[in-house]
Amino acid sequence: MTRMRSWCLLLFLPLATALLAGGDKTTPARFATGFDDEEVGALPDGLMEIDGVFKVAGGDGGAKYLEMAAEPLTENAVILGPSIKGAATVEARVRSFRKRRSYPRFGIGLHGISGYRLRVVPSKGEVELVKNEEPVKSIPYRWSADSWTHLKLSVRAAEGDGRWRVEGSVWADGEEAPAGPVISLVHEGSPGQGKASLWGTAYSGKVVQFDDVAVQPGE
Repeated sequence: MTRMRSWCLLLFLPLATALLAGGDKTTPARFATGFDDEEVGALPDGLMEIDGVFKVAGGDGGAKYLEMAAEPLTENAVILGPSIKGAATVEARVRSFRKRRSYPRFGIGLHGISGYRLRVVPSKGEVELVKNEEPVKSIPYRWSADSWTHLKLSVRAAEGDGRWRVEGSVWADGEEAPAGPVISLVHEGSPGQGKASLWGTAYSGKVVQFDDVAVQPGE
């Protein structure tokens, strides 16, 4: 009997320690990648294509990045990082190209494919916040073709029960990041749960490239 009590105590102690520590083992870890250590022509481990074709490109002495193929001409996406509920931030650099009067569309998202997205729409000269495939807010934005664009999307708790602030920032490579969000709204109810996402639609018939992706749970 004494030996059995000892074994039970040994089994219980690790669980009790984890509970007293606030359940740290269940906290999602930060995810970050610049793709430089990944194999060219392959989809890195931990990324999942929802639609479209995504592969690592670049190299040959230069930086590598994740590249979305120009076909199929659909709203293509890849999900990555930990599944997160509640507060989170995702950042990335995105580059794409115009073809005469045809423009791409691209963005980043949180909380799965039905969560909020920050989307650049050069054909309309706008940046949008999108939820469940529908734009819910937009502001004017002048996109610089053929160069990298920085995107940052955050979801954080707002004042009031069940309210969340969704904030987005966009700026061209070489410029300073804005001091605060350039577009924001307050969401009532849960923002959802899921992985971060990268999005692109190749309306210009050109590839879309993603680099320096970082996903941070919490705030």
